[in-house]
Amino acid sequence: MPKHERFRFYFSFRSPFAGIAFYRLRRFPQFNDFDIELIPLWPENIFGGHMDNPTDNLFKMVYIFNDAARQAEEAGLSPEYFRNLASNFKLPAELDYSKQKVGLTMQPENWSLTHHAFLYAMETGKGWAFGDEIFNRRFNFDGKGAENVMDPEVIGKIATESGLDADKAINARASGIYDQQQAAMVKSGETDGVFGVPFFAVDCADTTEVFWGNDHLGFLLKTLTDASSLPILTAADLTRVQRQ
Repeated sequence: MPKHERFRFYFSFRSPFAGIAFYRLRRFPQFNDFDIELIPLWPENIFGGHMDNPTDNLFKMVYIFNDAARQAEEAGLSPEYFRNLASNFKLPAELDYSKQKVGLTMQPENWSLTHHAFLYAMETGKGWAFGDEIFNRRFNFDGKGAENVMDPEVIGKIATESGLDADKAINARASGIYDQQQAAMVKSGETDGVFGVPFFAVDCADTTEVFWGNDHLGFLLKTLTDASSLPILTAADLTRVQRQ
């Protein structure tokens, strides 16, 4: 019997590591006995508050995509999308890094559109299936090609393939139906001290244990089960586990 029955899983469809964690949590049978609270986190002032923006640091971006390729490959997912991205990042050798921080200038990203579509999918009991497909298209995990998952047409297509109403998924953000729910999730993230994703929180007797990163699933499972040693999670354990 698990020591704890539930935990909170904060993620964003922007994050490659969150995508790998989402894939693994859905398929590791070791997590099948837990109630996983899925929390897509995208505050309106996403990088003005407690969440960090990795694109502000080019050193970090180079590392992220190389590491994402390693972690994707370990999980049995296609790493090529990340390898191609990593190869495009070059650290300028002529810059004086003591005087300036080098990052990327990003165009506005409407992730709230995708995250609210996910909230609609959760309401219908298809959150895991819809989220899986969003991450597949975002990062080409299945090798079938990457697409812009902030595009309403792409969201509608994935919704239809997941057995959802495409119009309701596309219009979930504009409808305002999930605004209060998303605001509560943001507040929960602030309470748990979320600064990046994937992020996990377990309520214990007198504290909340938190873990950051896809590579901390073993530590998360150790806390959930009160194991005496760190559980080993390998790709051989991954099986398709359908959840509602």
